[in-house]
Amino acid sequence: MSIIRSAIKSSLCLRRVISRSSLPFLQEWRKCLSTATEQPPSSPSPPSPGGFPIDGLNNPSGSGEGTLYGKFSGFSKHTLKTDIMNVLEGCNVTPEDLKFSYMRSGNLNPAAVYVQFPSRSSYDNAMRAITKKGRLYRLERATHSQWDPITPYDGKVVVLHGIPPNAIIDDIDRFLSGCLYHPGSIQFLTIQELGYPKRVVLVRFTSQIQAMNAYITKNRNFLLNQRIALQVLQ
Repeated sequence: MSIIRSAIKSSLCLRRVISRSSLPFLQEWRKCLSTATEQPPSSPSPPSPGGFPIDGLNNPSGSGEGTLYGKFSGFSKHTLKTDIMNVLEGCNVTPEDLKFSYMRSGNLNPAAVYVQFPSRSSYDNAMRAITKKGRLYRLERATHSQWDPITPYDGKVVVLHGIPPNAIIDDIDRFLSGCLYHPGSIQFLTIQELGYPKRVVLVRFTSQIQAMNAYITKNRNFLLNQRIALQVLQ
């Protein structure tokens, strides 16, 4: 009997040892399972909606694809989008890819034209086209932060220069008689020219054709005995 009791006691002790020694393994296994459930494998985050490549930072493959921006200069005050399109012919650029930036003083002369290129190859083609068509033009790299805040006028907004200080909206209506424009769009502005305030008027027309028609028929006409110069904003 003593032998049987010793065998039973030994068996019970062995079971306790096995049970205790297995607990750390079970706890570790449960911990791993819990960790895998709580922290799934990380996946690459999607690109931000406004992301764009600058100097290949977002395009490490070097494939040259992706939107690029350029700053075009070396043109005259009365340059139109069609003139820029002629220079950039074959570069896969549309009129909507051009934005004119105007100086906030003087005669509102265009400071630069910012161009949105659909790819690096399109930008390179523009550089070659400018080299062939003359040294007066210049194209340099720009950024989305320069392009984005510029308001496009799309050739529908006309500036009236030389506005008399006593002119009112009714005078502008009479001056533009026969032209199709939005009456509520007439806006008086005061800008600085050579340190002196200067009044101008901005008017939005119904189309590019109507804006050009106003320029052709009304430019250099008189308003309250003062000659008015017109400028079409792009």
